[in-house]
Amino acid sequence: MDFSLIIKKINNTLTEEEGRIFDSWYKDSKDHRSYFHKVENNYQKGINLVDIKKGWAGVSSKINKKTNRYFFYKYAAAIVILIAASAIWFWKNQNIHLNPPINAIVVQKDSIQIGSDKATLTLDDGSEIVLEKGESIETEKASSNGEQLVYTDGQESTEKIIAKNILTIPRGGQFVLVLADGTKVWVNSETQLKYPVSFAANETREVELLYGEAYFDVSPSTAHNGSHFVVHTEGQRVEVLGTEFNIKAYNEDKYVSTTLVEGKVIVENGMESKNLSPGHQSTMDRDSKKIGVSKVDVYNEVSWKNGLFSFKNRSLEDIMQVLARWYDVDVVFHEKATEELTFNGVFRKTLSLKEILDIIQNTNEVKYEINGKTINMK
Repeated sequence: MDFSLIIKKINNTLTEEEGRIFDSWYKDSKDHRSYFHKVENNYQKGINLVDIKKGWAGVSSKINKKTNRYFFYKYAAAIVILIAASAIWFWKNQNIHLNPPINAIVVQKDSIQIGSDKATLTLDDGSEIVLEKGESIETEKASSNGEQLVYTDGQESTEKIIAKNILTIPRGGQFVLVLADGTKVWVNSETQLKYPVSFAANETREVELLYGEAYFDVSPSTAHNGSHFVVHTEGQRVEVLGTEFNIKAYNEDKYVSTTLVEGKVIVENGMESKNLSPGHQSTMDRDSKKIGVSKVDVYNEVSWKNGLFSFKNRSLEDIMQVLARWYDVDVVFHEKATEELTFNGVFRKTLSLKEILDIIQNTNEVKYEINGKTINMK
């Protein structure tokens, strides 16, 4: 069983099919139930990180082989130690000892801040409004409490020319946007989205993801006289009736990725189109424009919107790219081999960067150095 299902069970986000898989595994043995409750107990105490590379794989394989209780707890302890790095006192009571960590060299402390809710709203006349947590603003068409921007005019517009706004999320930021039709959009770090302040009656609802990443929960077409919803990105058009999906289109990425959570979407590039079903992802090559479709771990792809980093067999280069956006840092690799190292883990985005790097370092035996806002990976 995939370890992510345990975390989803704790967060009550299992789908019906995943629930059946989990229940079968949970009822299968006393050892499974004991393991689950250990993870649940520490997660609810505020544990902020999970590493599964050297833990869950070992636990899962040993459980499936039905080995004796001694070996189960030996391997279960390995994963529980990793996910309870912020609660070492508990494990000391169990007489479990960790190997001494590899010391990180920290040149400057407290120079790296955890990301937060912040954005810049650009109005149709070019004026800009800074949005940030704790600050409330109101415009003619929208209001913000500092965590989300809500367009309150839900009526279909009869105007021929409709004003458009741009929401820009900097590195180290995130924001939630509710469009005039009720569509909810989670906007990730280093992202820019352009959209109308209202939608024309009986016409296709269209927005532009200029760059970056956004998760869309689209208001169904049945609530808008059958009007479809379209997201444009560079070289790609995604059309939906009402569904949930994620688009990742950062400027430095070779591919534009669209992941469908539920419903149905059509991905087009002007030459070909692909229908996606839930649990699948399309990838459009920016150079050739060719679109490929494959099945993916949806939890791993969209966990960012729920305040988590989920890395499954990700290279250290990819991981550091994600972390760089959230913590607004630069990353320098000194060895090509270090970039290619893979890691599995789930972290809460409320952790400091140093806490995450310490776990990666101790798991992969990679040293790092923080120098101001530059991370040097040795």
